[in-house]
Amino acid sequence: MTQTRKTATADLAQLSALNLSDLQGLMEAWMQPKFRAKQVLDWCNKGILNPALMKNIPDVLRDRLLTSLMCEPLRLIRRECSADGTRKYVFALNRPRLAGKMIEAVFIPEEKRGTVCISSQVGCVLDCPFCHTGTQGFEGNLSAGEIVAQVLAIKADLRHEPMTDDLHNDVTHIVYMGMGEPLANEEGVHGSLAILMDEDGLKLSRRRITVSTSGLTPQIERLGAVHPVNLAISLHSAIDEKRDLLVPINRKHPLQQLRDCLNAYPLATQRHITLEYVLLDGVNDQADDLAALARFVNPEREWVNLIQFNPYPGSPYRGTAKESMNQFAQDLISKGIRATVRRSRGQDIMAACGQLKADTKGVS
Repeated sequence: MTQTRKTATADLAQLSALNLSDLQGLMEAWMQPKFRAKQVLDWCNKGILNPALMKNIPDVLRDRLLTSLMCEPLRLIRRECSADGTRKYVFALNRPRLAGKMIEAVFIPEEKRGTVCISSQVGCVLDCPFCHTGTQGFEGNLSAGEIVAQVLAIKADLRHEPMTDDLHNDVTHIVYMGMGEPLANEEGVHGSLAILMDEDGLKLSRRRITVSTSGLTPQIERLGAVHPVNLAISLHSAIDEKRDLLVPINRKHPLQQLRDCLNAYPLATQRHITLEYVLLDGVNDQADDLAALARFVNPEREWVNLIQFNPYPGSPYRGTAKESMNQFAQDLISKGIRATVRRSRGQDIMAACGQLKADTKGVS
């Protein structure tokens, strides 16, 4: 997708970040009928952001949209398809300051749901040593429009080339688990959540949206107060000394502080917080790790999602053997803790958990 006209000045407002009220205000300012706003928004909700493809609006409005807004904040560089149906999308940013910088998003299809894993930053502000994204450094925060545009681009791709083999063909769930630490970009994440849940927009329920964080406790509190969506915590160890190394933000927000914060997070009925735990051979998969994790978990509010370590070139870590992962899960279950082993998807195209890493040097 490319925008046919560009304005090489300050950042323009992004079409994908505008709600119906915003568009109605523009229509009034541009001397256009109010109903045009709904027409434009309907196209956006289908994943169509290029005004040239909005067939029921007049040429004068198409021209005004192109010259006054950044209609397409992302440019698709490539799409890769996994043997299991997972699709990875590599996008380049179009706004001037980050022009050409690249991010990745993933569509994970199942029979009854389609989940989009979206990025919130170019690179990551944190440096968790087992995560491929964390090895590339931080280039900048994504805007709300750039976050939403990932979802819209994937919706458009699914309309153009539907899934096969009885896999779901639309976006039903969103997870903020791509590149970046979402809660280190509160402006972009909160803005995008409002758009994704807007009644005139994609109308996604907060029960179908999950924000993953490494444990920024003040930001978790603000998320719960404003947008209490599903919460996932990148835990990876319940021993402070180990978590200081695996998740360095723990040095600022240690486990007891995180524990208190999670106890207060507002949960929808029959919902739980997910504690994500990548099992690393000989690092966090020993008896003392299990015992500490069992002590940390509040089983009435949380469940543990054990994640296979997905290797990347140059990684110093190895994943725990599958049999040992299953035993770790069973040991937790025997202690009254709900635990599951996550099925790894898209590993063959480097689209699995912890593998996303786009070339931040970008393209021209």
